[in-house]
Amino acid sequence: MHDCFTIAELLMYEGMGLTKPGQGARAIEEGWVGRDGKLPVNVSGGLKAKCHPVRATGVSQHVIAAIQLTGTAGNMQLPGPRRAAVQNMRGLGIANYVSVLEAV
Repeated sequence: MHDCFTIAELLMYEGMGLTKPGQGARAIEEGWVGRDGKLPVNVSGGLKAKCHPVRATGVSQHVIAAIQLTGTAGNMQLPGPRRAAVQNMRGLGIANYVSVLEAV
């Protein structure tokens, strides 16, 4: 999830339909986007943990997703992921994309 700012992550939960509009914080409050939740998000710490690598953000997100799916994420590894979604935006939501990767 593109979390360049805390509010951006919450808005993306809403924009992707994971929560109802205005309820993005609920995903965090109820714990389902945490490492042990039903839909773990940004187990690497997210963009801010990587100093938000502008222009390399999307590549970085896809690499994290790929290492999860190949079981090579080390201490970040989640148990048995089969699919990963990468959501990125440019500017103030001017351009958005979502990629879905699947283990084969």
